[in-house]
Amino acid sequence: MIASVAACTVSREQPNLVGQDIRLTFIHTSDIHSRLFPYSFIPNRFDQDDGLLASNGPFGGIARMTTIAKKIRATTSRSLWLDSGDCFQGAPVFNMFKGEAEMRSLSLAGMDGAVVGNHEFDLGSQNLFEQIDAWAQFPLLAANYLFEDPPNPEQRSLKDVVRPYHVYDVKGVKIGVIGMGNWGSMTGIFEGGNSLGLRPLDDRVALQQYVRLLRPTVDVLVVVSHLGLDEDENLTSRDVNDPNAALPLQGVDLILGGHLHIVTDPPKIIPNDDKGNSTIVVHSGAFAKYVGRLDVTVRIGEDNNDPDKRSRITAYGYDNIPVDSKVPDDPEVANLLWPYSVAINRDIDLGGVFAYVNPPGDNKIIRNDTTGGDSQLGNLVARAMQTRSGVEAEFALTNSLGIRADFERGPLNVEQMFNVFPFENSITIIYLSGTEIQETLDFVARRSAERGCRTQAQVAGVWFDMVCRGTCPDPDPNDSFVPTACAKNIYVGENCRSGNPSGEIDPARCVPVVPAGLYRVAVNDYIARGGSGFTALKRNTSKQDTGVSLRDALQVYLRQQTVCPSNILDETDPLPQKRTVLDRWGNVACLGGDIEAHDGRIRPVFE
Repeated sequence: MIASVAACTVSREQPNLVGQDIRLTFIHTSDIHSRLFPYSFIPNRFDQDDGLLASNGPFGGIARMTTIAKKIRATTSRSLWLDSGDCFQGAPVFNMFKGEAEMRSLSLAGMDGAVVGNHEFDLGSQNLFEQIDAWAQFPLLAANYLFEDPPNPEQRSLKDVVRPYHVYDVKGVKIGVIGMGNWGSMTGIFEGGNSLGLRPLDDRVALQQYVRLLRPTVDVLVVVSHLGLDEDENLTSRDVNDPNAALPLQGVDLILGGHLHIVTDPPKIIPNDDKGNSTIVVHSGAFAKYVGRLDVTVRIGEDNNDPDKRSRITAYGYDNIPVDSKVPDDPEVANLLWPYSVAINRDIDLGGVFAYVNPPGDNKIIRNDTTGGDSQLGNLVARAMQTRSGVEAEFALTNSLGIRADFERGPLNVEQMFNVFPFENSITIIYLSGTEIQETLDFVARRSAERGCRTQAQVAGVWFDMVCRGTCPDPDPNDSFVPTACAKNIYVGENCRSGNPSGEIDPARCVPVVPAGLYRVAVNDYIARGGSGFTALKRNTSKQDTGVSLRDALQVYLRQQTVCPSNILDETDPLPQKRTVLDRWGNVACLGGDIEAHDGRIRPVFE
């Protein structure tokens, strides 16, 4: 049995564990993103390296995660299941039920605590409060949020259901857990009126405050964190800069991190003082693909108020367990989720095929081109935004990491569209001057240069050289920073490089962007609000949110493409004698390698 306290201490007779080596198991999940039911996708190389094999799909599902968690608990006498946030948003169940199913299923599954992620606020603070208040049976944590009082002093709000920390008594081992939420991604904090009703606190100050409070009274001090940058998704742990590493970690034994959508296997070790002590950092992936298991040995000290005599982790072992079809459903959680599944499948045809992906050879339609420039899938997305009825923009721009999966070969259905666009981003129309366009694309070049000159935007109707290293103008002569990345040769039009992705702009086909010009542009609502650092878009006051989701716009655009010829065989057909696409799926569009192919809209340049 686990007894817990928050901001108080429970008096009870405790076993005397001083001097003993105690085994403790942490079960870790993160960024579940509403993947409560198993779903199909093709694991990338990093997924496969961690044991997620295509032959074992479909993947994910809370009922399977519960089975894994219960098996882990059965093998250890002391365990704690902590989650690093973003259990909301990313699948139809959230669109329909607003977080109810997530809170109910995770509570029944036995989760012990979670930090509040930024996507928990996607439907506003009031919705988050209502879901926690009605359904959550585990503490929600965030030490770096200061919640405002509601207008009615008798009204309960998030300040009543989200706490900065929680202390668990696990059979005599005291574990302090501090939540560190992400606020850099939540633009509502900084908009007029502060629509989220909270004020961010300095991460370092907040953490130091609670470490000083808790360290003298606990044997293990854990930070469950959602501070990572989702701009780093799909990079390995070696490629990212974890913001947790910059925190004052003295006294912190363990960080269970999220928001990066990566796996750190093995865990990172960060020195936290000048005496050779370290903090273990664990990230266990995203989208319900894994359940992390961290076994630690804790040497129980005689005085946790004395750094030299306090309890410490002396050894650890980590295993990231795939959530795949080999894992059976936990029956209790499966029964809880069954009515939600019925409602979703009644209202949404997730298996409905509307296109067939058929590039030449064994290729697929990719979101990240090997050149680092524009990609075929990125071009498709941007074109669908630009040409959407009612939008009809001169050009379109969206952030690359809003596109979360490739189009794999074979039938394309609605469920796969949720893999590509797990979040509800919509098209926003904005009028930009040529100067604002230059500033925006300069930012894209600088951000891309930091990512190995891999473009962090996708476009249609605009063409430019993304100079990742070269001679670039200094935007602020009074600042010592001199940028080496910028956008040059910016043009609007079509086929500006005459079909040669590495060629020069043909001025006979396209026209240069002029500083005093005014251009109608389609962007997504996230970057329009300044997300991912697009401050030039945030400042602009001409924004009009159409409410049309990028997912729906792309689906409409793809349906308009040429249907598959009658002789095209469906390579994914399980029958020995493969049927044609027409026989199996009807008149659906065929998406080959030529539709919006990589054509040099964004050309990486090193001067």
